[in-house]
Amino acid sequence: MGRDVERGFIGRQPELDALHAALEHAVAGRPRIVLLTGEPGIGKTRTAQAIVDHAAKRNVLALWGRCPEEPGAPPYWPWLQLIRRYVALHDEQVLGQVVATAAMQIAALDPESARPPAEAAAHAETDAGKARFRLFDSIAGMWQRAAARQPLLLVLDDLHWADAPSLRLLDFVMAEAGSSRLMVLGTYRDSEVTRQHPLSDTLAQLHRHAHVQRLLLGGFSPAETAQFVAAAAGVASSELAAALHDQTEGHPLFLAELARDILQAGDARPANAASVLQRVRRVPKGVREVIGARLNRLTPPCVPVLENAAVIGREFRFDLLCRLLDGMAPEQCQAAIEEARMASLIDESTEPGAYQFAHALVRDTLYDELPALRRARLHQRIAAALEMQYAGDLTPCLSALAYHCHAAGPAGDAAKAIEYATRAAERATAMQAHEEAVRHYLLACAALPSNAATDAQRCSLLLCLGDAQNSAGDSSRALATFADAAACARRLGDASLLARSAIGFGNAQWRQGSEGSKAVALIREALTLAAPAETRERVSLLSALCRALLFSNRPDEAEAAFREAVAIARRIDDPLTLFRALIAIVPGRWYPDRLALRIDAAREAIELMRRAPQLDWPVSTLTGWYAGDLMEFGDTAAATATVRFHLVTSEATREPFNEATALVALAMIAAHEGRFAESEQLALQALRCGARFDRANASGIFGVQMFTIRRQQGRLGELAPVLRQFLDSESQAATWRPGLAVLHCELGSRDEARDVFEKLAGDGFAGIANDAIWVASIAYLAEVCVWLGDAARAARLYDLLMPYAERNIVFGAHTASFGAAARLLGMLATTLQRWDAAEQHFDYALAFDARTGARPWLAHSRCEFAAMLMRRAHSGDPDRALPLLAAALTDARELGMRGLEERALGLQQQLAKGRRPEVHPQDGRAAGLSEREVQVLRLVAAGKTNQEIATALCRSPSTVAIHVRNILGKTQAANRAEAAAFAVRHGLMPPA
Repeated sequence: MGRDVERGFIGRQPELDALHAALEHAVAGRPRIVLLTGEPGIGKTRTAQAIVDHAAKRNVLALWGRCPEEPGAPPYWPWLQLIRRYVALHDEQVLGQVVATAAMQIAALDPESARPPAEAAAHAETDAGKARFRLFDSIAGMWQRAAARQPLLLVLDDLHWADAPSLRLLDFVMAEAGSSRLMVLGTYRDSEVTRQHPLSDTLAQLHRHAHVQRLLLGGFSPAETAQFVAAAAGVASSELAAALHDQTEGHPLFLAELARDILQAGDARPANAASVLQRVRRVPKGVREVIGARLNRLTPPCVPVLENAAVIGREFRFDLLCRLLDGMAPEQCQAAIEEARMASLIDESTEPGAYQFAHALVRDTLYDELPALRRARLHQRIAAALEMQYAGDLTPCLSALAYHCHAAGPAGDAAKAIEYATRAAERATAMQAHEEAVRHYLLACAALPSNAATDAQRCSLLLCLGDAQNSAGDSSRALATFADAAACARRLGDASLLARSAIGFGNAQWRQGSEGSKAVALIREALTLAAPAETRERVSLLSALCRALLFSNRPDEAEAAFREAVAIARRIDDPLTLFRALIAIVPGRWYPDRLALRIDAAREAIELMRRAPQLDWPVSTLTGWYAGDLMEFGDTAAATATVRFHLVTSEATREPFNEATALVALAMIAAHEGRFAESEQLALQALRCGARFDRANASGIFGVQMFTIRRQQGRLGELAPVLRQFLDSESQAATWRPGLAVLHCELGSRDEARDVFEKLAGDGFAGIANDAIWVASIAYLAEVCVWLGDAARAARLYDLLMPYAERNIVFGAHTASFGAAARLLGMLATTLQRWDAAEQHFDYALAFDARTGARPWLAHSRCEFAAMLMRRAHSGDPDRALPLLAAALTDARELGMRGLEERALGLQQQLAKGRRPEVHPQDGRAAGLSEREVQVLRLVAAGKTNQEIATALCRSPSTVAIHVRNILGKTQAANRAEAAAFAVRHGLMPPA
């Protein structure tokens, strides 16, 4: 297969060249992941071995981890193999530098690989997502440190058999690789990776943040087949090679089996060429058939040994195999193993005392040919042998016991199948392998007889399964599981189990962010059945009810449940229970009348936390929402202090998820105060940090923050292609529709803005979801409404925004600030020509924005106030407008707000000429004309030359010429006269 004649490596030169190049990139600090794919036996593992051999010559440390075919290995098995082999190759000094800081997390997975320092204290993390992140971060950090010492090649063989947690870890390691000298080589069978396969999603994720190269291996060419046959069988016959190629299509494993068949039959002599050809043409077209024929030539004692080994798995230990072979001495077993090894059916494993089948197809052929009953009995015997072998501590083999007991089926012990599946699930949960925990709990449930006598056990298993599904991020299935658990609890009449089911259902609904009516009904049912005693369980139920009611748009009932939960928690005098009760109300940010309640609850919860810092409190659930409330209230200083406290806490506990939350909030505050460059850097930091554990959410938040910053800078046009592409491709794009309408306004696309606005305005804007971004959506639409001059809709939007009249508008929990709502109310009142109300709102907005340090929004408020005064045109209004525009223009220039600068200049020029803004300075952008283009068009219509227009607008003649060309193109006018007619038809000319 290559240039290495001694190893018989034929062909694959393009693939080897690509692998060598990828390795060189990795050695240079540019991490790579290469995936070798193809059908079974095509040579993926052999090609991987070739690059491993090459890596040794480049002083690259190559480590090998194989994903087991049978599901009896512990979670993260390929990664545990890699870690064990790294540990075995290095001394204590190196391990102290590379592994020590990750020892606590690695020891939790595999005590053989690491011993944490005696003084190390475990961090009891209650949030499954955060706990898994800690584990993954530790392992990724270990590989980064290892690669800093010596370049690494990590081989993950047979990824199509990998457990889901191992695939998640692969994605994480590559996302964190940075400039590590690391190459990962994975092999998998492409025929087994459907869209539903976990590897399919992992491959899609890897392409987002890693340099991924996929190499598809096919069969040998006729020339390579001839080279292979000559090397393997010693027959240099072009006719034979052609016949073999025709029979096998160059499939390496098939070729190898046929070559062995020829050699064992003694037909390799040139004189026998004709008989060889005839023999080849009679061979069935299939690798399994050829392997089966070769197995048939084994001696009778060898076959049962291999059959027992095949039921154990692709890899098997000799001592376990001997326990299964009653009546066969170890010497006889060893002789059978040697016979199989000489026949190239098995190989020695890298682990002492272990062997593995030469190829998975050899094991599959043996396993599949066993009668079902005999196979089931062998699985049961293997389980019994494992129990004896690991009698002192079953932990290392729990997954294997669960697998073999389940595979034994009716031939086995159902009680043991349930017990071991449950224990394996609990072990997987402790290892943060939640997908594996789900699989084991499902096995336990499947083994449980379906009758009333097992309802209590089934309910307990379902509760654990629901928790595992929720931890694995599968909240939709968790909801169904908790509903099934509740049905079991009802049949039993067990109030405690029903309470656990209801709380689990509420947590799954809360995690999913879905409407909470079903959770409300279930939790209230549990409360009705529960004893009236004041207990932690009752507080948990009431807290879950509060959250479910918030998500059902029933704030009054939510507040009642919250107050009852807090009162009970105070009486039982449990600080953590009280803390959890207090924070139940905090997420309801879309209820403006509960702002003071939320702030008071959060303030008390933080004080409780400060008094008990040694406890593991869910601080991130609190401070993010609390910072948003403080910003809405207008207390920027308190919000900043809360966020900095949040950041310090995150850094102290090494929790990047909380750090990302704090960075997002700091970016919001920086933009609110006009520090746009700093805000952008903070937003980028938050994106990098947040993408490590929640890529989609981090990207969405970053998009909103950059939209806000670029809009203030007058650079929103830069984001137009990206936003439009997102809206075309994402099913959740409706969330961004108000932002799209604003984008159209900024770009002067009146028709497009009107189209989006009309779709959202139906039924009094009832289609806007009442959630954490509702008020931001209404704020966007208020601006669009004013820009369109839609007085009919302005009245409705005015009423919707009135509850926020003395508030700041905040997008989401803490993503972006839109300044005083009073500014928007003033703009809507201006559109409605409610002049006194408009003036009152603008007066309040000026004071509020100044007090909150919202310098950009203060500039906007001044500019909009001036526009209102110019439209009203009462005595003294123009004089009042002048200083407002001057101050707005100064701030716009100092902060780099180009769009606002242009707007203020336009208003100043209109004021100087005694003109009144028609409706809104941006009104009338027919055909997508910008404000500056409207100004130029008016002067064109007045008969001015380009030079005269340049003088009037303080611009160069060349700039004016560009504007004129754009105007002619957008209005589809052939000349200046037609453009002037367009201006008259669309009412763009100023009043006489």
